[in-house]
Amino acid sequence: MTQQPPASAIDSKLVGYGEGFYGKPHSWEDRRFVVEVLAEEGLNAYVYAPKNDPFHRDRWRDPYPEEELARFRELAGLASRSGVSFCFCIAPLGMTFSSEAEHEKLWEKIKPFVDMGLSDMAVLFDDVPEQLSPADSSAFRTLGQAHGVTAARLYERLGREGVRLAVAPTEYTGLHDSPYLRDLASELPEEVAVAWTGRYVLSPTITVEDLKRRSASLGKPVLVWDNFPVNDGPMGIWCHLGPWRGRDPALLEVSAGLFQNGMEQARASMVGLRQLGEFVRMGEAYDPEGAWQRACEKVGKGAEEAFCIVAEQMSDSVCSPRPSPSLAALLDDLESAPDDRVPALRREIAAELERQSRALSEVRKSLQDRSLLEELGPWLDEMGRCLTAMQTLVNAWEAARPEEKGGKLASAEMFGFVAAVLARSQPGGTGKAVYGARSGFRAIIETTDGGWRMTRAAFVSGQSVVDRLFEVVFREVGVGVEGEEALPKDE
Repeated sequence: MTQQPPASAIDSKLVGYGEGFYGKPHSWEDRRFVVEVLAEEGLNAYVYAPKNDPFHRDRWRDPYPEEELARFRELAGLASRSGVSFCFCIAPLGMTFSSEAEHEKLWEKIKPFVDMGLSDMAVLFDDVPEQLSPADSSAFRTLGQAHGVTAARLYERLGREGVRLAVAPTEYTGLHDSPYLRDLASELPEEVAVAWTGRYVLSPTITVEDLKRRSASLGKPVLVWDNFPVNDGPMGIWCHLGPWRGRDPALLEVSAGLFQNGMEQARASMVGLRQLGEFVRMGEAYDPEGAWQRACEKVGKGAEEAFCIVAEQMSDSVCSPRPSPSLAALLDDLESAPDDRVPALRREIAAELERQSRALSEVRKSLQDRSLLEELGPWLDEMGRCLTAMQTLVNAWEAARPEEKGGKLASAEMFGFVAAVLARSQPGGTGKAVYGARSGFRAIIETTDGGWRMTRAAFVSGQSVVDRLFEVVFREVGVGVEGEEALPKDE
């Protein structure tokens, strides 16, 4: 039986899961599944904010069709019976904030959800134009004032219904002060929480000190919107199945709550969510590596050990930047090993690749959650493709044993290496990142006063452990080129 957190740990806070990504929204079946996991883990919030639900954002003025409202009522009822607050969010993109008719449209849109008995809602102003529209520029000093007034007016009605409100501002990252944030905060009632993703959109760490600084500057409680394991937009090459670390357990004491923003892959997102459950239960004793192992075992039921092995090859993220740590550690040893240690390390690498290959087969065969298997399909295919290339390479290396022949290779041995390179470079890959990315973009960026600031860490390059293995092996096998100093060099 899962240990439940003490009531005081998350009492009156929103702690759980967010469906707040760009991409295909979850199915209703997956949403019910997430609610069940939330209840099992002792978490209490499902934040509904999928950017590609047209009625949530682009068509926010239009009412949901009745059949969709019926599904919402069913899900909200399941959540309530499970001790989970279903928090409906609305993102009024393009709203004219000075228009009374628009304010009535906003209320009409959310009134059916109030009638469902929801206790939490949020209005989202993230990822919208940073300037007032011409229609609003004469009515408000800043966009922050317009957003604050809109949220305050909405809360005036919601409060009478016993519904709490949170706000996601346009400047939702960082520690900065700005006219936008000052004017937003000055209009908001003091009990309305403001969502924040940490210093960056994807934050490697989120600390109590940073949260207190943000909360003090706003004079409002802060709700942590943790963008892990989300993989939307250009991050879609990754499936984030690794450890969730870098979060201060004391965040739950000083915030209005914390929820993880999931991936389009709902079942795979449970690796992260189950770690959050342990984070709540364990507090200062939270162990990211142990929590990750236990989360993988729960998610990978039927192929527990194998799933952990497979997940490790997709473990790199903003929270855990080193790809494929077990294989990478062997390459670390190989690069610094004396010559007489190389044959043993070659056999260890071969054994590790065989272990991974068996695990991949076991996951495909025995994983009980076949919906999860379908979600992971492109990444599992890419893992298989990479394993074929790496095993072909290591087999060729073992067959050649160049350390015994002074680098001289027979024709068959030479073609073994050629075959490995062809297996690595053949077209038809999935484009997914397993064993680390050759290149990619992570949103380690921050909102500033009316704009954005990029960080160098946002660009990911040269992290492929597969490529690193090829480079190391070819250094071991290859000999110098006569006239090498005259060959063209990369600038």
